[in-house]
This record gives sequence, C-alpha cells and structure tokens, in this order.
Amino acid sequence: MAEHNPARAELNVAHLQLEHFDSATALRLSQAFGDKTQVDELLRLLFTQLRALCRASGLSYTYPSLALDYNFGQQHRHTAEYNLHYRDQPLGTLTLYYALAQHQHEIETAEDLLSLALVPLRNAVTIAAYQGEAQSHPYSNIHPLPVNSRAKSPQLSSAEEIALAEVAAISDGEQKADALVLVALDNYAGILQRDGEEWAHIIMTSVHQQVSDGLRSADGVYHIGNDQIAVLLPHTTLGQAKQVAEKIRVLIASLHLRGNNVEDQLTACMGVANAVQGLSAEQVMANARTALADAQTAGANQINVFNSG
Repeated sequence: MAEHNPARAELNVAHLQLEHFDSATALRLSQAFGDKTQVDELLRLLFTQLRALCRASGLSYTYPSLALDYNFGQQHRHTAEYNLHYRDQPLGTLTLYYALAQHQHEIETAEDLLSLALVPLRNAVTIAAYQGEAQSHPYSNIHPLPVNSRAKSPQLSSAEEIALAEVAAISDGEQKADALVLVALDNYAGILQRDGEEWAHIIMTSVHQQVSDGLRSADGVYHIGNDQIAVLLPHTTLGQAKQVAEKIRVLIASLHLRGNNVEDQLTACMGVANAVQGLSAEQVMANARTALADAQTAGANQINVFNSG
C-alpha cells in the first residue's frame, strides 16, 4: 500500500462515527481516556493503544500556543498527520509514525481511536491553559490558589477541575459575570438499577451531547459525575443563566432514545451560581452544589439559583 500521509487532514469529533469498535469497547476506551486529565498521560495511553492495535511506531503532538510538544516511540518515514479539532476549537497537530505502510483498516482504526480521545484531549488542553494562567496570575481573586496548592486541594475532583478551568478571570480590573449550572439527572439511581451501568452511561452521554448541541459553541459542557454535567456560561448573569437552565430543561425533556426500555421522559434538577458570588473556583462550585441540593429537595425537574444573601 502506498504511504498514507494526509498532511493537512482535519479530524473533528463532531463528524466521525465509529466503525471499528463495538459499543462496550468504545465505552471502556472512552472511560480510560477520560480518566487522564494531563496531556502527557493521555497521549501516552493513546500511543499504547495505537501501538497495540494499529502498529504505530511513534507519536508526536504539538500545540504551539501552549508550548506543548510531546514525542513517544520512534519516528519512521510512513506518517499520518492530523489537525485536531473539537467543534470549532483547534487542538493542535498529532502525527503518527509507522515502520511499515499501513493497511486501510489500521488507518481507520487509528482514526477511531483518535476520535475517542478528542474530548479528553480538549479537557486536558483546557486544564493546561488554566494552569498556565494560574501561574502567570497567582494572586487573582477569582483563581486565588497557585497550581501547586490547587493540586493538594481535596475539594475538587479532576473532572471538576476540568469544569472549572474556564470559570471567571479578572480582565482590566473588572469582574466577568461567568455562570455555572450544575445539572443532575433525576432518578439516575433507578435507571442504573433497572437498566444497568452501560445503558445509564449511554443516557448520560446522550444528555451531554443534547445539551452541548443546543447551547452556544462558547459554552462549556462537561460530564463531571455519574449523573451530573456542568455547564460553563461565559459572560452570563444569573438571570441569563436561569434562562439557559430553562432551555437545558427543555433540551433534556425533548431527548428521546429509541430501541430501549427507558420509557419515562428524562428530567433533571439544576443549581445555578456565578463567579461574582465567590472569590474562588471552589466557592463557585460549592455555591452551585448548594443550589442544586435545594432544587433536588424541592422535587424533580427543579431549577434553583444560589442566593448569597
């Protein structure tokens, strides 16, 4: 087979459908990639899979704006280069190296693997940018903790760090009114018990995608727990955030999954907070959690806005 070298190929998760992995395998791979929140750890795991499944001999990755440059394995003359994107967000350039010319099924399997890693890579790159900003501005009153202190903080899981990576910053001495909406699917425990872990995960993935597709490209939507997603709304007041939460409620209610035994309409409770109500990312998350807990206490399909007074 001739050398495969799509030097300027575009790879965007929104336009790919998996052809070489069954749903269970894709789920396991997605979870494994999603557990890695540092760029180097994620790329190392990705290369391990590419080497085992596609005979890749090496991998290189560059993201010039963040000065990210990684190399794994050995570089040989057969290459496949991809300009990676998640929606409209560029994610750098990844090059695969092969000692021998690839078969078509190996090319397609490699691209399926890359598509599974795109969202985790987007999250890892977001964290890298956030950590770089925290090092450059260690005394910001919105992000008051330097990176080393944040790493020791017990309040936030790595997934929550992803969700908070874009929470408000200081710009020209004026606070940005960025908002955070925590969304918890109602009766998730019942779905899990009745239909099993794999189907519950499929439902949450579908909810995540439905909400993400229905909001602005600038909004960040992150799966931060078994039954929860976090929605970051840049430059959004509390009133506007509540309107977005109402839209999210409609998006979730309009999600219909066919060919399954889940017949109930999906609903969710939501807690809304924004950055001007807290002096740290942890406080913003805590406020949103409080608002979410109050919403859940009120019943299913409820929205509650955090009241600092």
